[in-house]
Amino acid sequence: MKITYILFAASVFVLSACNNRKPSEELLNKKAAIPASFNFSKAGLKVITSSINKKEQTMSTLYGNDLALKTAISGTTSYPPGENLTLVTWSQQDDDRWFGAKIPGDLLSVEVVKIISSNTGSITTIYQRFTGKKLIKDIDTAHQQERINYIFSQKPSVMP
Repeated sequence: MKITYILFAASVFVLSACNNRKPSEELLNKKAAIPASFNFSKAGLKVITSSINKKEQTMSTLYGNDLALKTAISGTTSYPPGENLTLVTWSQQDDDRWFGAKIPGDLLSVEVVKIISSNTGSITTIYQRFTGKKLIKDIDTAHQQERINYIFSQKPSVMP
């Protein structure tokens, strides 16, 4: 009887030691990565908010520099020079590691809004849109003001 318990314990130990874990580099979502050539990580941007568009099956994250984050949290509608907002949009895909979850899929676009001040003191809003995996600059200027207004209208996530 004692031998049965020992064999049972040993077999449980041996079977529980087996796993098929993937290497950590295979766990990264490379489809959603922003190309290194875009220098996104060097901009020092922080997450302001995120959103999901179920109709379009996309998800977006709005990033901003410290000034943009401060403006968003304060809730003011005046946008000071030096503010930098970046909206990154991905298609959604099912998460194969978590049933029912959605994660970012292919990178669709990166929209950048910068507020700058000229030497004469006038304030200018610059909007740029980059599309596709390689983030090619979009030269279509239709609906630019709509997109700027949409980005500025985003409310910050509740942060502790």
